[in-house]
Amino acid sequence: MYVKRILRFLKPCAALAAVMIGCCLTAAYAGQTAAAVKDAIMRCMNVMIPSLFAVTALSSLLTGSQLFSLAAKPLRPLARFVFRLPEELFMIMLISNVTGYPLGAKMLCELYRSGRISSRDASLMLCCCYGTGPAFYASTVGLALFGGIKEGLAVFAAAAGANLICAAFIGYVFRPEIKAAGSTEMPQGDLLTQSVLNAGRTMFTVCTFIVFFSVLTALTEASGLPDRLCAYFGASSNARVFMRSLIEISDISSLEGAPYGMMPLIAAVCSMGGLCVIVQVSALRDKDISLVPFLLSRLGCGVLTFGICSLIKKHLFPAALAADAGQKHIFVEMNNFVPSFCLIMMILLLNLKKTLAFSKRV
Repeated sequence: MYVKRILRFLKPCAALAAVMIGCCLTAAYAGQTAAAVKDAIMRCMNVMIPSLFAVTALSSLLTGSQLFSLAAKPLRPLARFVFRLPEELFMIMLISNVTGYPLGAKMLCELYRSGRISSRDASLMLCCCYGTGPAFYASTVGLALFGGIKEGLAVFAAAAGANLICAAFIGYVFRPEIKAAGSTEMPQGDLLTQSVLNAGRTMFTVCTFIVFFSVLTALTEASGLPDRLCAYFGASSNARVFMRSLIEISDISSLEGAPYGMMPLIAAVCSMGGLCVIVQVSALRDKDISLVPFLLSRLGCGVLTFGICSLIKKHLFPAALAADAGQKHIFVEMNNFVPSFCLIMMILLLNLKKTLAFSKRV
Protein backbone atom coordinates (compact mmCIF):
# COMPACT_ATOMS: atom_id res chain seq x y z
CA MET A 1 0.00 0.00 0.00
CA TYR A 2 2.73 2.42 1.02
CA VAL A 3 4.87 1.30 -1.94
CA LYS A 4 2.09 2.21 -4.38
CA ARG A 5 1.71 5.62 -2.77
CA ILE A 6 5.44 6.22 -2.97
CA LEU A 7 5.53 5.16 -6.63
CA ARG A 8 2.51 7.34 -7.38
CA PHE A 9 4.40 10.28 -5.91
CA LEU A 10 7.74 9.45 -7.53
CA LYS A 11 6.45 8.98 -11.11
CA PRO A 12 5.49 12.63 -11.72
CA CYS A 13 8.62 13.77 -9.92
CA ALA A 14 10.78 11.56 -12.15
CA ALA A 15 8.94 12.79 -15.25
CA LEU A 16 9.43 16.42 -14.22
CA ALA A 17 13.11 15.80 -13.52
CA ALA A 18 13.55 14.16 -16.93
CA VAL A 19 11.89 17.12 -18.64
CA MET A 20 14.06 19.62 -16.77
CA ILE A 21 17.23 17.69 -17.57
CA GLY A 22 16.19 17.47 -21.22
CA CYS A 23 15.56 21.21 -21.38
CA CYS A 24 18.97 21.94 -19.84
CA LEU A 25 20.76 19.58 -22.23
CA THR A 26 19.03 20.94 -25.34
CA ALA A 27 19.90 24.48 -24.22
CA ALA A 28 23.52 23.56 -23.48
CA TYR A 29 23.94 21.73 -26.80
CA ALA A 30 21.63 23.85 -28.95
CA GLY A 31 23.78 23.49 -32.07
CA GLN A 32 23.92 19.70 -31.92
CA THR A 33 20.18 19.54 -31.19
CA ALA A 34 19.28 21.73 -34.16
CA ALA A 35 21.54 19.72 -36.47
CA ALA A 36 20.02 16.45 -35.26
CA VAL A 37 16.46 17.70 -35.78
CA LYS A 38 17.30 18.98 -39.27
CA ASP A 39 19.01 15.72 -40.24
CA ALA A 40 16.11 13.62 -38.91
CA ILE A 41 13.47 15.72 -40.71
CA MET A 42 15.36 15.53 -44.00
CA ARG A 43 15.75 11.76 -43.53
CA CYS A 44 12.00 11.45 -43.00
CA MET A 45 11.11 13.67 -45.96
CA ASN A 46 13.65 12.18 -48.37
CA VAL A 47 13.65 8.51 -47.32
CA MET A 48 10.96 7.39 -44.88
CA ILE A 49 7.85 9.04 -46.36
CA PRO A 50 8.64 8.28 -50.05
CA SER A 51 9.52 4.65 -49.29
CA LEU A 52 6.83 3.76 -46.73
CA PHE A 53 3.77 5.95 -47.27
CA ALA A 54 2.43 4.21 -50.39
CA VAL A 55 2.79 0.68 -49.02
CA THR A 56 1.31 1.78 -45.67
CA ALA A 57 -1.77 3.23 -47.37
CA LEU A 58 -2.17 0.17 -49.59
CA SER A 59 -1.86 -2.21 -46.63
CA SER A 60 -4.55 -0.26 -44.75
CA LEU A 61 -6.79 -0.35 -47.83
CA LEU A 62 -6.17 -4.08 -48.22
CA THR A 63 -6.90 -5.07 -44.63
CA GLY A 64 -10.02 -2.87 -44.58
CA SER A 65 -11.63 -4.58 -47.57
CA GLN A 66 -12.60 -8.11 -48.60
CA LEU A 67 -9.80 -8.13 -51.18
CA PHE A 68 -7.42 -9.11 -48.39
CA SER A 69 -8.80 -12.64 -48.09
CA LEU A 70 -8.94 -13.06 -51.87
CA ALA A 71 -5.34 -11.89 -52.33
CA ALA A 72 -4.15 -14.37 -49.69
CA LYS A 73 -5.86 -17.42 -51.26
CA PRO A 74 -2.84 -18.46 -53.41
CA LEU A 75 -0.74 -18.70 -50.23
CA ARG A 76 -3.16 -21.16 -48.57
CA PRO A 77 -1.26 -24.44 -49.32
CA LEU A 78 2.07 -23.08 -48.07
CA ALA A 79 0.53 -21.30 -45.09
CA ARG A 80 -1.79 -24.06 -43.91
CA PHE A 81 0.30 -27.18 -44.53
CA VAL A 82 3.84 -25.92 -43.93
CA PHE A 83 3.50 -23.13 -41.37
CA ARG A 84 0.07 -24.06 -39.92
CA LEU A 85 -1.03 -20.44 -40.16
CA PRO A 86 -4.11 -18.82 -41.73
CA GLU A 87 -3.17 -17.53 -45.15
CA GLU A 88 -4.12 -13.94 -44.24
CA LEU A 89 -1.73 -13.89 -41.27
CA PHE A 90 0.97 -15.56 -43.36
CA MET A 91 0.52 -12.84 -45.97
CA ILE A 92 0.94 -10.13 -43.32
CA MET A 93 4.11 -11.86 -42.16
CA LEU A 94 5.53 -11.82 -45.69
CA ILE A 95 4.54 -8.19 -46.32
CA SER A 96 6.03 -7.00 -43.03
CA ASN A 97 9.35 -8.70 -43.81
CA VAL A 98 9.82 -6.95 -47.16
CA THR A 99 8.57 -3.43 -46.34
CA GLY A 100 9.27 -1.58 -43.07
CA TYR A 101 9.68 -2.49 -39.41
CA PRO A 102 6.44 -1.01 -37.94
CA LEU A 103 4.09 -2.03 -40.78
CA GLY A 104 3.38 -5.50 -39.41
CA ALA A 105 2.22 -4.07 -36.09
CA LYS A 106 -0.08 -1.64 -37.89
CA MET A 107 -1.71 -4.35 -40.03
CA LEU A 108 -2.20 -6.68 -37.07
CA CYS A 109 -3.78 -3.87 -35.04
CA GLU A 110 -6.21 -3.12 -37.87
CA LEU A 111 -7.27 -6.78 -37.96
CA TYR A 112 -7.67 -6.80 -34.18
CA ARG A 113 -9.77 -3.61 -34.15
CA SER A 114 -12.01 -5.10 -36.84
CA GLY A 115 -12.56 -8.17 -34.61
CA ARG A 116 -10.94 -10.66 -36.98
CA ILE A 117 -8.15 -11.79 -34.62
CA SER A 118 -7.82 -11.95 -30.85
CA SER A 119 -5.37 -9.89 -28.83
CA ARG A 120 -3.49 -13.11 -27.99
CA ASP A 121 -2.99 -14.04 -31.63
CA ALA A 122 -2.05 -10.46 -32.54
CA SER A 123 0.56 -10.46 -29.77
CA LEU A 124 1.99 -13.76 -31.00
CA MET A 125 2.05 -12.82 -34.69
CA LEU A 126 3.81 -9.56 -33.85
CA CYS A 127 6.83 -11.72 -32.99
CA CYS A 128 7.41 -12.65 -36.64
CA CYS A 129 5.68 -9.74 -38.43
CA TYR A 130 8.67 -7.48 -37.89
CA GLY A 131 11.39 -6.71 -40.36
CA THR A 132 12.46 -4.55 -43.24
CA GLY A 133 12.91 -5.17 -46.90
CA PRO A 134 15.84 -6.11 -49.12
CA ALA A 135 16.18 -2.49 -50.29
CA PHE A 136 17.20 -1.40 -46.78
CA TYR A 137 19.70 -4.22 -46.41
CA ALA A 138 21.11 -3.80 -49.91
CA SER A 139 21.78 -0.08 -49.40
CA THR A 140 22.37 0.46 -45.66
CA VAL A 141 24.28 -2.80 -45.11
CA GLY A 142 25.45 -4.08 -48.48
CA LEU A 143 26.59 -0.99 -50.37
CA ALA A 144 27.45 1.15 -47.35
CA LEU A 145 29.54 -1.46 -45.53
CA PHE A 146 30.77 -3.99 -48.08
CA GLY A 147 30.49 -2.21 -51.42
CA GLY A 148 28.17 -4.87 -52.84
CA ILE A 149 24.48 -5.70 -52.84
CA LYS A 150 24.81 -9.46 -52.31
CA GLU A 151 26.24 -9.04 -48.80
CA GLY A 152 23.21 -6.99 -47.80
CA LEU A 153 20.86 -9.55 -49.34
CA ALA A 154 22.62 -12.28 -47.36
CA VAL A 155 21.91 -10.37 -44.14
CA PHE A 156 18.29 -9.93 -45.25
CA ALA A 157 17.99 -13.68 -45.92
CA ALA A 158 19.30 -14.45 -42.43
CA ALA A 159 16.85 -12.06 -40.72
CA ALA A 160 13.89 -13.20 -42.83
CA GLY A 161 14.83 -16.85 -42.26
CA ALA A 162 14.75 -16.34 -38.50
CA ASN A 163 11.28 -14.79 -38.77
CA LEU A 164 10.08 -17.72 -40.88
CA ILE A 165 11.28 -20.17 -38.22
CA CYS A 166 9.53 -18.06 -35.58
CA ALA A 167 6.31 -18.09 -37.67
CA ALA A 168 6.44 -21.88 -38.01
CA PHE A 169 6.96 -22.24 -34.24
CA ILE A 170 3.95 -20.02 -33.53
CA GLY A 171 1.83 -21.89 -36.08
CA TYR A 172 2.63 -25.39 -34.76
CA VAL A 173 2.51 -24.54 -31.04
CA PHE A 174 -0.15 -21.84 -30.66
CA ARG A 175 -2.31 -22.25 -33.82
CA PRO A 176 -3.50 -18.64 -34.27
CA GLU A 177 -6.87 -18.17 -35.95
CA ILE A 178 -8.59 -15.49 -37.99
CA LYS A 179 -12.29 -14.87 -38.47
CA ALA A 180 -13.91 -14.55 -41.86
CA ALA A 181 -14.27 -11.01 -43.16
CA GLY A 182 -17.75 -9.56 -42.84
CA SER A 183 -19.41 -7.28 -45.33
CA THR A 184 -18.12 -3.78 -44.85
CA GLU A 185 -20.60 -0.91 -44.66
CA MET A 186 -18.02 1.73 -45.45
CA PRO A 187 -18.23 3.04 -49.03
CA GLN A 188 -15.17 2.46 -51.14
CA GLY A 189 -14.46 6.21 -51.40
CA ASP A 190 -14.50 6.57 -47.62
CA LEU A 191 -12.31 3.47 -47.29
CA LEU A 192 -9.70 4.99 -49.61
CA THR A 193 -9.79 8.31 -47.75
CA GLN A 194 -9.53 6.58 -44.38
CA SER A 195 -6.61 4.46 -45.61
CA VAL A 196 -4.71 7.57 -46.72
CA LEU A 197 -5.40 9.32 -43.41
CA ASN A 198 -4.33 6.25 -41.42
CA ALA A 199 -1.12 6.08 -43.43
CA GLY A 200 -0.50 9.76 -42.69
CA ARG A 201 -0.98 9.21 -38.95
CA THR A 202 1.35 6.22 -39.06
CA MET A 203 4.07 8.16 -40.87
CA PHE A 204 3.68 11.04 -38.42
CA THR A 205 4.18 8.64 -35.50
CA VAL A 206 7.22 7.03 -37.13
CA CYS A 207 8.84 10.35 -38.06
CA THR A 208 8.19 11.83 -34.61
CA PHE A 209 10.10 9.05 -32.91
CA ILE A 210 12.90 9.27 -35.47
CA VAL A 211 13.34 12.96 -34.64
CA PHE A 212 13.19 12.29 -30.89
CA PHE A 213 15.77 9.51 -30.92
CA SER A 214 18.02 11.50 -33.26
CA VAL A 215 18.05 14.30 -30.69
CA LEU A 216 18.60 11.81 -27.88
CA THR A 217 21.56 10.27 -29.71
CA ALA A 218 23.02 13.70 -30.51
CA LEU A 219 22.79 14.80 -26.87
CA THR A 220 24.40 11.57 -25.71
CA GLU A 221 27.22 12.02 -28.21
CA ALA A 222 27.70 15.67 -27.24
CA SER A 223 27.93 14.79 -23.55
CA GLY A 224 30.91 12.54 -24.28
CA LEU A 225 29.40 9.59 -22.40
CA PRO A 226 29.92 7.03 -25.22
CA ASP A 227 33.58 8.08 -25.55
CA ARG A 228 34.14 7.67 -21.82
CA LEU A 229 32.50 4.24 -21.79
CA CYS A 230 34.50 3.05 -24.81
CA ALA A 231 37.73 4.36 -23.27
CA TYR A 232 36.94 2.75 -19.91
CA PHE A 233 36.21 -0.68 -21.39
CA GLY A 234 38.85 -0.39 -24.11
CA ALA A 235 36.24 -0.77 -26.85
CA SER A 236 36.91 0.07 -30.47
CA SER A 237 35.14 2.70 -32.55
CA ASN A 238 33.03 -0.03 -34.16
CA ALA A 239 31.79 -1.04 -30.71
CA ARG A 240 30.57 2.51 -30.29
CA VAL A 241 28.72 2.23 -33.60
CA PHE A 242 27.02 -0.96 -32.41
CA MET A 243 25.94 0.89 -29.25
CA ARG A 244 24.34 3.62 -31.37
CA SER A 245 22.74 1.02 -33.63
CA LEU A 246 20.91 -0.48 -30.68
CA ILE A 247 19.14 2.89 -30.45
CA GLU A 248 18.83 3.80 -34.16
CA ILE A 249 19.41 0.91 -36.55
CA SER A 250 20.42 3.08 -39.53
CA ASP A 251 23.63 4.00 -37.66
CA ILE A 252 24.93 0.52 -38.51
CA SER A 253 26.15 1.97 -41.82
CA SER A 254 28.80 3.95 -39.89
CA LEU A 255 30.95 0.88 -39.21
CA GLU A 256 34.53 1.32 -40.34
CA GLY A 257 36.35 -0.86 -42.82
CA ALA A 258 34.76 -3.84 -44.59
CA PRO A 259 33.63 -5.82 -41.52
CA TYR A 260 33.09 -9.28 -43.00
CA GLY A 261 34.00 -10.86 -39.69
CA MET A 262 31.15 -8.96 -38.00
CA MET A 263 28.51 -9.86 -40.60
CA PRO A 264 26.59 -12.27 -38.26
CA LEU A 265 26.57 -9.66 -35.50
CA ILE A 266 25.38 -7.00 -37.97
CA ALA A 267 22.56 -9.34 -39.02
CA ALA A 268 21.56 -9.98 -35.39
CA VAL A 269 21.43 -6.24 -34.62
CA CYS A 270 19.35 -5.58 -37.75
CA SER A 271 16.99 -8.38 -36.75
CA MET A 272 16.34 -6.67 -33.40
CA GLY A 273 15.81 -3.32 -35.10
CA GLY A 274 16.92 -0.88 -32.43
CA LEU A 275 15.11 0.90 -29.60
CA CYS A 276 13.68 3.59 -31.89
CA VAL A 277 11.84 1.03 -34.03
CA ILE A 278 10.65 -0.96 -31.01
CA VAL A 279 9.13 2.21 -29.53
CA GLN A 280 7.44 2.89 -32.89
CA VAL A 281 5.89 -0.58 -32.79
CA SER A 282 4.74 0.02 -29.22
CA ALA A 283 3.14 3.33 -30.22
CA LEU A 284 1.29 1.84 -33.21
CA ARG A 285 -0.06 -1.24 -31.42
CA ASP A 286 -3.35 -1.38 -29.55
CA LYS A 287 -3.09 -1.32 -25.76
CA ASP A 288 -4.63 -4.82 -25.54
CA ILE A 289 -1.81 -6.31 -27.62
CA SER A 290 0.99 -7.38 -25.29
CA LEU A 291 4.56 -6.43 -26.15
CA VAL A 292 6.16 -9.08 -23.91
CA PRO A 293 6.17 -11.96 -26.48
CA PHE A 294 7.54 -9.57 -29.10
CA LEU A 295 10.44 -8.44 -26.90
CA LEU A 296 11.33 -12.02 -25.97
CA SER A 297 11.13 -13.13 -29.60
CA ARG A 298 13.56 -10.41 -30.68
CA LEU A 299 16.24 -11.97 -28.52
CA GLY A 300 15.52 -15.42 -29.90
CA CYS A 301 15.35 -14.20 -33.51
CA GLY A 302 18.59 -12.30 -32.98
CA VAL A 303 20.33 -15.53 -31.98
CA LEU A 304 18.77 -17.41 -34.91
CA THR A 305 19.78 -14.65 -37.32
CA PHE A 306 23.34 -14.77 -36.02
CA GLY A 307 23.50 -18.54 -36.61
CA ILE A 308 21.94 -18.42 -40.08
CA CYS A 309 24.18 -15.57 -41.18
CA SER A 310 27.23 -17.44 -39.87
CA LEU A 311 26.35 -20.39 -42.12
CA ILE A 312 25.75 -18.12 -45.11
CA LYS A 313 29.03 -16.31 -44.55
CA LYS A 314 30.95 -19.57 -44.19
CA HIS A 315 29.71 -20.99 -47.50
CA LEU A 316 29.26 -17.88 -49.66
CA PHE A 317 31.76 -15.34 -48.32
CA PRO A 318 35.16 -16.86 -47.56
CA ALA A 319 37.56 -14.97 -45.33
CA ALA A 320 39.70 -14.02 -48.35
CA LEU A 321 36.99 -11.62 -49.50
CA ALA A 322 37.78 -9.28 -46.62
CA ALA A 323 41.14 -8.43 -48.18
CA ASP A 324 39.61 -7.92 -51.63
CA ALA A 325 36.67 -5.82 -50.49
CA GLY A 326 36.23 -2.66 -52.49
CA GLN A 327 35.65 0.78 -51.18
CA LYS A 328 32.31 1.69 -49.76
CA HIS A 329 29.72 3.02 -52.12
CA ILE A 330 29.26 6.79 -52.04
CA PHE A 331 25.57 7.59 -52.01
CA VAL A 332 24.01 10.44 -53.92
CA GLU A 333 21.41 12.02 -51.69
CA MET A 334 18.00 12.30 -53.30
CA ASN A 335 15.92 15.38 -52.65
CA ASN A 336 12.28 14.33 -52.22
CA PHE A 337 11.40 17.23 -49.93
CA VAL A 338 8.89 18.93 -52.26
CA PRO A 339 6.88 15.76 -53.13
CA SER A 340 6.80 14.76 -49.46
CA PHE A 341 5.62 18.24 -48.46
CA CYS A 342 2.86 18.10 -51.08
CA LEU A 343 1.84 14.69 -49.76
CA ILE A 344 1.59 16.05 -46.21
CA MET A 345 -0.55 18.97 -47.41
CA MET A 346 -2.85 16.54 -49.24
CA ILE A 347 -3.36 14.55 -46.04
CA LEU A 348 -4.16 17.74 -44.12
CA LEU A 349 -6.73 18.73 -46.75
CA LEU A 350 -8.34 15.29 -46.65
CA ASN A 351 -8.53 15.46 -42.88
CA LEU A 352 -10.03 18.96 -43.06
CA LYS A 353 -12.57 17.81 -45.65
CA LYS A 354 -13.60 14.90 -43.43
CA THR A 355 -13.96 17.21 -40.42
CA LEU A 356 -16.12 19.67 -42.38
CA ALA A 357 -18.32 16.86 -43.65
CA PHE A 358 -18.83 15.63 -40.11
CA SER A 359 -19.71 19.16 -38.93
CA LYS A 360 -22.35 19.50 -41.66
CA ARG A 361 -23.95 16.19 -40.66
CA VAL A 362 -24.08 17.31 -37.04
